[in-house]
Amino acid sequence: MVTKLMKKEWNEYLKTGKFYILLFVFIFFAILSPITAKFMPEFIKSLSQEITITVPPPTWRDSFVQFSKNLNQIVFIVIVLVFLGSVAEEKNHGTASLVAAKGIDRRKWVFSKFLFQILFSLAMLTIAFFLCFYYAKLLFPETQFYLAFSSTVLFAVYLFFILTLTIFSSSIGNSMLQSAGIFFAIFIILNILNIIPQVNPYNPMTLPSIENQWIASKVAWGNTIKPIISTVLLSLILIFSGAAYFHKQEL
Repeated sequence: MVTKLMKKEWNEYLKTGKFYILLFVFIFFAILSPITAKFMPEFIKSLSQEITITVPPPTWRDSFVQFSKNLNQIVFIVIVLVFLGSVAEEKNHGTASLVAAKGIDRRKWVFSKFLFQILFSLAMLTIAFFLCFYYAKLLFPETQFYLAFSSTVLFAVYLFFILTLTIFSSSIGNSMLQSAGIFFAIFIILNILNIIPQVNPYNPMTLPSIENQWIASKVAWGNTIKPIISTVLLSLILIFSGAAYFHKQEL
């Protein structure tokens, strides 16, 4: 049943063009990141010929710092916009009612959406990483696979959390606007809590900064155990809570 529901999601993403949007965004910034890191310093110098600007020579680390920034900013926004209404919009269109009328377990329906989204996003992230690594290796032969890959793994954990938060928000909200309000309210609260030293090591919002630290100066995996475990646990709470709420919700 879950496989059939996931296949339906796949066909829907192809039909609406969401697949191509995400594919383009991931590939575009994967290729752009090392190119920007390589040539941006020279471009900055060329703009200010009358003023002497000292710019350190670019390294492979700049490629993946740029890649990380693009993932955590622009790609993040696109992912949220694409996935945020996955349940709420189907409530509005009456599709969710039809699914329930056919006797399909609502929780399985929500889980199938989430499973499709995480597998699809991880596939896009994998493609993007290897593209970025390939071009970084061409421009910076000294590029180190392990550090770059480790940083991307941390983003994958963060992505897992973001997707559970979108599916949770969409399961509770009755519209795209309500879902967005729930999502950003939780997102902002977590960012505010991140300034508390006692909370910081357990906060999912810590992961993006650790990504950059890993690229700049290798971080021991032992130092990432707390944020990774807490992020996974919070993600599981969100996905199960969202599915349970939607299961009891009147459509």
